[in-house]
Amino acid sequence: MISQVKNLLKSRRVRVTLALLAIAIAVVLSFFGPKEPDPNIALTTDPVTPTIGITNPVGTLAVNRSVDFRDVHLTVTKVQEAGAFSDDPKRAGTYTVRVQVHVQPGDTVQSPVGIDYVSLVRLALSNGQIISPKLINLPPVVLPRQPNDGYFDFPVTAQVPLSSLTLRLGSDTSVAFR
Repeated sequence: MISQVKNLLKSRRVRVTLALLAIAIAVVLSFFGPKEPDPNIALTTDPVTPTIGITNPVGTLAVNRSVDFRDVHLTVTKVQEAGAFSDDPKRAGTYTVRVQVHVQPGDTVQSPVGIDYVSLVRLALSNGQIISPKLINLPPVVLPRQPNDGYFDFPVTAQVPLSSLTLRLGSDTSVAFR
């Protein structure tokens, strides 16, 4: 039996067929493997802003309310709720609340200011529940005279009225969305 297999493998035609079969299997398996995120999304050198796909949109609220935090003027521009956003690879919760913000350094900012959004930013629901962000798309360093736009994504288990929410920055600074 083994000698028959060795004789078959000596044939060039059999070796080529086996190589083509291995390549075909690898190609088919690559279609079923995990999808990798697009590495080009959100590069600052992109000439065109990518279109964000929204799955199961629930609501949008224009907020345009501001707060000063560590000599940085932070404006909540808009809040959206949806089942998912295409640029958010982290799946948590049934719905996602996206808080879009504009950050403008104050005139007194002369050197980079670090803001640890991961430990500071929280979303307060009307029932008192506090939620940590699952994704932060905002640089943690604010540079002098360089405004920035970004967002915080929060996982929620059910639809929430956007006007009832509050964004907290630390323990004593907040922006109500109503």
